[in-house]
Amino acid sequence: MSSRGYSDSDTSAHEPTTDSELALKAHLKRLGHSIVQKPPYCQGTLTLPEDDFALYYGKGTNACHVDLANSSPEELQRLEEACDPATFGLGQQDVYDESYRKAGKLDASKFMLRFSPDSLGLSDIISTELLQEGREATGGPIHTELYKLNVYGPQSFFKSHVDTPRSELMFGSLVIVFPTPHEGGALVLREHKGEKSQEWTFDPAALLVQAARPSIAYVAFYSDIEHEVMPVQSGYRVTITYNLYRVKEDTAQGNTSVPLALSYPTNEGSFRETLRELLEDPSFLPEGGNLMFALRHQYPLSKVPMSRARGRGARKALQEVATRLKATDALVFKVMRELSLDASLKIVYEDRGSIYYGLRYVMCDRAFELESVGEEDEPLWRYLARAVGGVLLNPFKQNGRLDEAFEDSGVRVHWVAPVPWSTNAVKTTYMAYGNQAEIAYTYWKISLFVRVGSFGNRATASAS
Repeated sequence: MSSRGYSDSDTSAHEPTTDSELALKAHLKRLGHSIVQKPPYCQGTLTLPEDDFALYYGKGTNACHVDLANSSPEELQRLEEACDPATFGLGQQDVYDESYRKAGKLDASKFMLRFSPDSLGLSDIISTELLQEGREATGGPIHTELYKLNVYGPQSFFKSHVDTPRSELMFGSLVIVFPTPHEGGALVLREHKGEKSQEWTFDPAALLVQAARPSIAYVAFYSDIEHEVMPVQSGYRVTITYNLYRVKEDTAQGNTSVPLALSYPTNEGSFRETLRELLEDPSFLPEGGNLMFALRHQYPLSKVPMSRARGRGARKALQEVATRLKATDALVFKVMRELSLDASLKIVYEDRGSIYYGLRYVMCDRAFELESVGEEDEPLWRYLARAVGGVLLNPFKQNGRLDEAFEDSGVRVHWVAPVPWSTNAVKTTYMAYGNQAEIAYTYWKISLFVRVGSFGNRATASAS
């Protein structure tokens, strides 16, 4: 199942009134709707050999064993009792609060399994489903890192959270659910776009009860997607979680494995054709202009280069995200480059703090910690312009004049995705709740800035 992508476009700071503005809005709406987005996860079941359901666990010299395909309630209760209380991340701290998360956990060093995602073929499935976008694309190798074992007993749950990024290469999480008898405990995934949201439900208990032979259920999803474990009504829900990472190109050399065939339709061709038709239409941006795509997903960036806002590190780190774009984000970037349009990644900040100036958006070529900004006498958008070279988007006129501070540097852009969910604002840059405290990385909302040339001379990308 796939869901429609971007909604109606916001092309400027005011509602379109002229025929040309209305036509442009229709063009951008058409372009946005040509991006068909898949659900941000893949799921399924796998039948395993009987021996692969063996779990060995314990602390110190107290080793225990349980067959998770044929376990008794007493054995699962002992497993739960061997676990530590599961905490969650709130800012820079790990917090234990059973009103938000009630579950048991064992760290990876405290248990052992007989299988891995690679041995089961799950790594190839995940690469195909989550990292490939387009018939000629290949997902590439991934690295799976065993993270934790969790036990959710009766009335256990985990409220909405986002998985903590542990590297700029981390793109997702894999949860494997064993066939231990239980009811409830469904995983609900949520994606928010402004005031709108969409949900998907992964119900492993329902999937596993239908299996003719002992099987595991699995779900892999992008780690920036909000998710929630619903309360377990009865029994014990036993899961293993892996962190998913892209493999750097230099370490992936020599991999000659044949990628799996795509199991879902791609809309790369329709998006490319729609954009090409618009570029060949003299009524579409006849004098040229700038497009802005709000990327669907958020991406982790290291906090180290952000602390050096004037240095090259933060700018380079943002542009390197282009090699790690997910799903339709990668598709849009790829098509822009193929059609010789200059496309670059930007951080767009939102400033709601000024009653006089109203809502403002500032585009920067690097990430900058807004939480580090103290109480300033000047508006945030002026501070960003001065401190990190920020550029005001769509500067509007006051008394017939552009904003004085941005007469030379303001830029007009036409959004091909709604603005509200695509920007970074003070106190909302970082996630609120995670599965552990923040380490050295944090998620950022990123936009794609595309320069389009005038009709007859559309190409803007430099020859490489």
